[in-house]
Amino acid sequence: MGAVLALSVAAALFAGALAIDLPLEGLLRLALVLALSGAASLLIGAGLVRLLNRYFEGLQVRIALANGVGLLMMLVSVMIASTLMFIDLNELPLLALLLLFASAVSSIFGYSVASALMRELTALGRTAADLAGGNLDARVGTVGSGEIGRLASTFDLMADRLQAAFARERTMEASWRELIASISHDLRTPLATTRAMVEAMADGVLTDPNEVRHYAITIRAEVQHLSRLIDDLFELSQIESGALILQRMPTVLSELVQETVAAYHAQSRARGIVLEHMVELGMSPVFADPPQMQRVLRNLIDNALRYTPTGGAVRVEANVDGSAGRVSVSDSGPGLAPDEMDRVFEPFFRGERARPRPSDAIGVQSGAGLGLAIASRLVQAHGGRIWAERSSANGSVFHFTVPFVEDS
Repeated sequence: MGAVLALSVAAALFAGALAIDLPLEGLLRLALVLALSGAASLLIGAGLVRLLNRYFEGLQVRIALANGVGLLMMLVSVMIASTLMFIDLNELPLLALLLLFASAVSSIFGYSVASALMRELTALGRTAADLAGGNLDARVGTVGSGEIGRLASTFDLMADRLQAAFARERTMEASWRELIASISHDLRTPLATTRAMVEAMADGVLTDPNEVRHYAITIRAEVQHLSRLIDDLFELSQIESGALILQRMPTVLSELVQETVAAYHAQSRARGIVLEHMVELGMSPVFADPPQMQRVLRNLIDNALRYTPTGGAVRVEANVDGSAGRVSVSDSGPGLAPDEMDRVFEPFFRGERARPRPSDAIGVQSGAGLGLAIASRLVQAHGGRIWAERSSANGSVFHFTVPFVEDS
């Protein structure tokens, strides 16, 4: 404040020297008068502003009174300057009246400006209260311009992100509850079956050796199912937490596809399903972790064989898709509903295709609903993309891409 006063006095002296051509003595006297009157008016104004802030909370009143205080400071400054410079005191009442009138007009004008500002701030406050009350659809919209308008836009952007965050949180909570329920179901059912059979064997209910052998085989199958479920859960948790470290290297996708498909020929023949593959020759190597990429392909082939009826066909293709290699696994099964195309990659998702089928017991064990979820996350970890759609044979086709090795 002192620096502002000094600059103001210097500017006034410079203007006085140019316009009035005052001598040095006059300039010094003018500097003294301006400094004393300015300091007195600033002290009085600062005291009044503190009083206003203490006793008046409304922004409108404070802005209007601040304008009045500014003019009052001017009046004090003029009166002190007039007294020190021995101007005719008879003219002071008229000068004071004019300044008081100007102060009243300025206060009214300041009040109207503050009213417009308050309407904009009130809109912001009302929207903030609505958001705090749980109405995440509340928005400020377009109010005013300049700083208030930018503040409103920023506030609405914050509300959009807050709403999106809450939506993601609700989705995650629903998915988590569904995941817990699915895990409980998939653990409870084989455990209950195994417990019943073990109790029957322990109580001596079974005497026929063939029945005992059948129960033992069934128990072993249930234990294997539980073991696979636990392994899948552990792998999924590793991927989700980022603990899985990929050993990526240049990988020939066509060779990986041929090697993986060859391991399923005996299984597909036993089920009466035609398994074929077609790869594009001369493809550039992809940058991938071969065992994990083979796990993705195995999960997709397992899924295709599980839902393809006897006499059907499963086809695996590999070709170039822009800057990536694409693998497609299609089947002639019942297909996916439109609303299942995205959800099929969720853990434990159970759509129409997930209903148990008699063919599940032949060659391909019924899955726990984690294979596609693991495949999806492994592909994403490789920087690729995975999606599902209906095939030309009214079944389903799953595609995934893996980026090629970048040229150095």
